[in-house]
Amino acid sequence: MEWVPVGKIPRTHGLKGEFKFHPFVTEPEILQNLNRLKLQGNQGQETEQEFVSLRGNPGKLIIKFKDIDTIDDAEAYTGQTVLVRDTDFKKLPDGEYYRYQVIGLNVFDENGRHYGQVEDVIETGSNDVYVVRDGEKEILIPMIDWVVKTIDIEEKKLIFENVEGLIEDSTV
Repeated sequence: MEWVPVGKIPRTHGLKGEFKFHPFVTEPEILQNLNRLKLQGNQGQETEQEFVSLRGNPGKLIIKFKDIDTIDDAEAYTGQTVLVRDTDFKKLPDGEYYRYQVIGLNVFDENGRHYGQVEDVIETGSNDVYVVRDGEKEILIPMIDWVVKTIDIEEKKLIFENVEGLIEDSTV
């Protein structure tokens, strides 16, 4: 079991111990079915909390935890990250992955050349684009079947076909 970051609490909301919530996941509703989660501070300190509610619209979500009932109680938790167990996520169909599963994968072309790690995922509407970084070098790999050949979550490895024009310095 692994604890996965699903959002951040940038600041308090109102006087009753509620917080603004900035989700890292596309489906923050995952929190609705949970009883417990963790809050992690900037220095790595963690506290388990009991989830009460999540309300609002995308971009304007408000989250509430049990026993945090005043703005004074809430102040201590601003800036913290909300974590849930990876086992709390619903199982996805084969070939689909959660963002947290893709971030950090080592990226190789079909010839075994290492290009770095997936640092971010850009959602474009038609297909995701993986931002791969190795030091100062950055490449963008579209999540298209004929480009991305293999994703192995357990091995933390992504293999892609280096098609012409994908990488500036490549001569395919």
